[in-house]
Amino acid sequence: MAPALLEVRDLRVSFKTDDGVVRAVNGLSYGVDRGATLGIVGESGSGKSVNALSIMRLIPTPPGRIESGSIRLRGAELLTKSEAQMRKIRGKEIAMIFQDPMTSLNPVLTIGDQISEAVRLHLGLSKQDTLAKTIDMLGLVGIPAPEKRVRDYPHQFSGGMRQRVMIAMALSCDPDVLIADEPTTALDVTIQAQILELMKEMQQRLGSAIVLITHDLGIVAETCENVLVMYAGNMVEYGSASDIFSAPKHPYTQGLLASLPRLDEKDRARLVPIEGQPPNLLRIPPGCAFAPRCRYKMPMCEQTPPNYDFGGGHIARCFLYDERAGKDGSAASVDARG
Repeated sequence: MAPALLEVRDLRVSFKTDDGVVRAVNGLSYGVDRGATLGIVGESGSGKSVNALSIMRLIPTPPGRIESGSIRLRGAELLTKSEAQMRKIRGKEIAMIFQDPMTSLNPVLTIGDQISEAVRLHLGLSKQDTLAKTIDMLGLVGIPAPEKRVRDYPHQFSGGMRQRVMIAMALSCDPDVLIADEPTTALDVTIQAQILELMKEMQQRLGSAIVLITHDLGIVAETCENVLVMYAGNMVEYGSASDIFSAPKHPYTQGLLASLPRLDEKDRARLVPIEGQPPNLLRIPPGCAFAPRCRYKMPMCEQTPPNYDFGGGHIARCFLYDERAGKDGSAASVDARG
């Protein structure tokens, strides 16, 4: 099989703190094909954004460090590239929509200057064509009167407008891979739909791969072909969106889905929280990191669980499916609603 457009293999990222070493990403592996959308979900602190920053080679060093692993774009290793080489890749081949637009935008430069910088650098357009492209991108993301607002500064935009500016900046150079870290968090539902449609149109036109990091499982269900569920810096489950939502295998994934509000009358008032707290990344428990919160915890969970393949690319890291966990190794008794 041909390699995926973007491949992450056994990625490990740590941060040195006064209290010790935080293992933010701990052996993460996945791939994204051209034209596909991968949704990455998990609680805050699970390593989703650190994974994204590692791909962009934007982990602050110190205190952060990519300890080991591989990140390949079209088969080329990114971790061995120089900073000068990465500057040519960022924005053009891989672009990222950051989670907090206010801290990502320069307050002393106009919105137009900040978008046009990437356009000039990567596309080599003239000043006039760069301005036209910038205005066009602002219009595409739904900013009214873009020919006037292109001269405004970030503080003159609302939070939702600033997020749209970040999306315009990321899409301006038609990247091969788009990493979207909570791209619609500050937007109302109508604008959310417009932005997601814009990302989809870009993907269809260019064959781009999209890595969508979000807490909104509804968006994942609508837009993603595949879903990766993270917990304590690693994958606990991976599969197609239909498999993850219809037949979740890992207890953590089941807990996430059970905690969603339901529209049907019977379950409308029933929200099932995941008991306990996420682990301290300074002291991740041995074996399965989710075990202390899991109602199915077994003595074998103190060992590192292997990947169990359910077919069709659906994988979960859980001992529930080990033959030692039951007579037939079946998890048919596991209730996805908790």
